[in-house]
This record gives sequence, C-alpha cells and structure tokens, in this order.
Amino acid sequence: MTNISRILTVLIAVLSIFISGSAFAANCSTAPDMLEEILKRGKIRIGWINSKPFQYRNERGELEGAFVNAGNMLGEELMKVEVEWVEAKWDTFMAGLQSGKYDVVLSNVARRPNRAVSAWFTKPVVIGSQTFLVRKDSGVSSLADIDKPGNTIIVRLGSAAHITYTENDPDFFQNATLKSLAPPALPEQEVASGRAIAMGAGSVETQQIARANPDWAEVVVLPESPRSVGAGFVMQQCQHNLLHYMNTFVDTIIETQFMAKQAELYPDIVLDAIVAPTRLIGDLPK
Repeated sequence: MTNISRILTVLIAVLSIFISGSAFAANCSTAPDMLEEILKRGKIRIGWINSKPFQYRNERGELEGAFVNAGNMLGEELMKVEVEWVEAKWDTFMAGLQSGKYDVVLSNVARRPNRAVSAWFTKPVVIGSQTFLVRKDSGVSSLADIDKPGNTIIVRLGSAAHITYTENDPDFFQNATLKSLAPPALPEQEVASGRAIAMGAGSVETQQIARANPDWAEVVVLPESPRSVGAGFVMQQCQHNLLHYMNTFVDTIIETQFMAKQAELYPDIVLDAIVAPTRLIGDLPK
C-alpha cells in the first residue's frame, strides 16, 4: 500500500466516525424532552416487570413493592404528577420502552452493556448476584455437580440470568444444557419435578422460592458464579434531562434510607446484600 493509499484509508475511517457521530448527535438533537413532556402532560407512565419484592401484584391483585412505592413517591411527591403503571415483560420491555408505551421502567433491571445499546440506565439502585436454586436431595455443592452432560439449567427468558449465560458469559456451562422459559411458565417447577438440575436467577428470587418451598428447595452460591451486577431504572436514549433527574432521584432514595424503610415492609430485601452504595458529595471516607 502506498503512502497516499494509507492516508486515504485513514481519512475515510476518520470521516466515517465523524459521520456516524454526527448522525447520533442529530438523532439526539431531534429527540423530544421527555421530562418536559411528563410535566406538561401531568402524568408519568411507569413500566414495571413482575419481580417480588420490587414490583408485583399481591393476593388482592393490587400492585405493590419497594419500587412501586418509589415510583409513586417520584410522581406524586416529587414531580407532582399522576402515576400510571404499565405492565411489561422481561423479554419485551425494551421494545415497549422504545415504542413509547411508558416513559421510564422502574424495575430491578440489570445494567448490561448489551441493554445499554438500546436504552439509558440510571446509576445502580440495587445490586444482585447470580445463584442456583436446587433440590435439597440433588447433592449439588459445586459447579461440577451442575455442569454435567445430560443436566439442564433453567432460566427465565429475558432475565439477567438468561443474558448472563447466553450473551455475557456463554461458555460458563461447558457440558450442561441451558434452557429458557417464557412467562407465565415457572422455572422452579422444572427443578421441583427433577426435569432441571438447577434454576439460575438472582439471589432475591431464589431465596424467595426456597423460603416458600422449604420441603424441597435450597439455594447454592458458587465461587464461580458471575459477580454481582447493578440494577437501575431505564429510559429511552437521548433523554439527558430525564436521566439527570432520575439519577438525582436515585441519590435521594439512598440519602433518605428509603430502601431501609422498604426492608421493614418486605423482608426479602436484605440491605447489606442488595442495596447499592453511593458516595455522595461531603461523605467522609470510611
């Protein structure tokens, strides 16, 4: 390749980056200010995804949970607007967000790079770790016990566990088969029946199932399990003002010990295990 050819190649590469960057800036420059729209509308539409104790329907069919209480505080007390809750699903909530079904998603959504391609996240509100729900009589105590030929590990379609083992760490299981189930199917039933050796899910979910089924279920935390990930609230891309507002809201949740109060209502919230720490201006080093 001649010097001129090399220079042209570099110029073309630089120009393509500039054009793509300009296109992105143009897209953001034409995006509506959703925070302004919410305030003018007098209503915020909040997407929620079933995941107890953060957001779920109780025995009376009423929506409740720690993040439901947070969302009501966000709309009614801080924004001074009406709150409309719109149900979403783990495998389709991004499409609903992009199509404008809701303004933000207030659920325990794991902050993943692949998800960040399509949406913007606040700073972490809570953290979590991947665990395994197994039968007490399974004899599972190590990764080798789970990762055997013929074994099936079950996960919820679209969940953080599903994304972890299919996209972020697809080689985690070398021998076992990973199977995903879409709602309303219950993955824990596959474990209870023996059709699956384990269910992969966050610690809050597996602990809940184990407590509800003490006769057969237990939770195994392995040293090799993927590390904890932060979960944040979600909104469309290019929403700078709304993202700033929601990040300030997350700081408010942590400053006011909001999750500690929720833990009194929902025992499944273990503060030391799931609440994300945030260093605020003026904090003294510990």
